[in-house]
Amino acid sequence: SARRPPVAVAPKRRQAIEALLAQGPLDAIITDDGLQHYALQRDREIVVVDGVRRFGNGWWLPAGPMRERADRLHQVDAVIVNGGEAQPGEIAMQLQPGLATNLLTGETCPPAQLGKVVAMAGIGHPPRFFTTLKQQGITPVAEIAFADHHAYSKEELTRLLQGSQQLLMTEKDAVKCRDFAQPAWWYLPVDARLTGTAVAPLLDDIEQLCRRQP
Repeated sequence: SARRPPVAVAPKRRQAIEALLAQGPLDAIITDDGLQHYALQRDREIVVVDGVRRFGNGWWLPAGPMRERADRLHQVDAVIVNGGEAQPGEIAMQLQPGLATNLLTGETCPPAQLGKVVAMAGIGHPPRFFTTLKQQGITPVAEIAFADHHAYSKEELTRLLQGSQQLLMTEKDAVKCRDFAQPAWWYLPVDARLTGTAVAPLLDDIEQLCRRQP
């Protein structure tokens, strides 16, 4: 499988970018939730929309799901819709789960073979992860939702398991738990599949942009 790109987390975006560049030359840097960081120069803007919830009640955080007004979409280079149904001009995206991967050993197996699973997610919409597991034939004995960007501890996660239960988390959560991973901790990687007539022009544009970089 393709190697996952390096990831950096820092209180300031500039520090994260400098950490990535220190690892060696890069073709592109993608910033998560970077649309509102106007001090950060960017070459392209891509918005990912939850295709099921869309814009919810239309209110800004914390009263609603919005970080900016919906008309901001007219200024970006592409709108990708995760799940649900894409509207004209949008790119449809589906997340395809891979094999469950052990945080400690790197061992892989079909997630349905893990036995009794406690599922946890600290992402923007944890129910999406739990639904994905059910679609893979997994019925967790418990579903634990943490706040987005939650800072985990070994003790906190160890308390979630009893007996031979296995802990299954998102790949995003796994990045924050590797330093204190335990044998019964697994994550489920996903790959994004993009469809629609706008996919090829977007990818061509990004490829040409990368080639122009010094």
